[in-house]
Amino acid sequence: MEINNIHTLGQLKAAGYKNTGIKDELRNNLREKIKSGQPVFEGVHGFENTVIPELERAILSRHNIN
Repeated sequence: MEINNIHTLGQLKAAGYKNTGIKDELRNNLREKIKSGQPVFEGVHGFENTVIPELERAILSRHNIN
């Protein structure tokens, strides 16, 4: 079923959609960016060796980020 043809929750479930939490979704998106070599935090400069690695580890570990 095409995504444009899904209008109800029943159709979404029938299409095989699986609900995931935000932590899992963030983790999966980060893993895909790292695997493909794309910039993870595009436009953020000056934190490549400090904040960004810590944030990546926190996301991959599914930690709470406040």
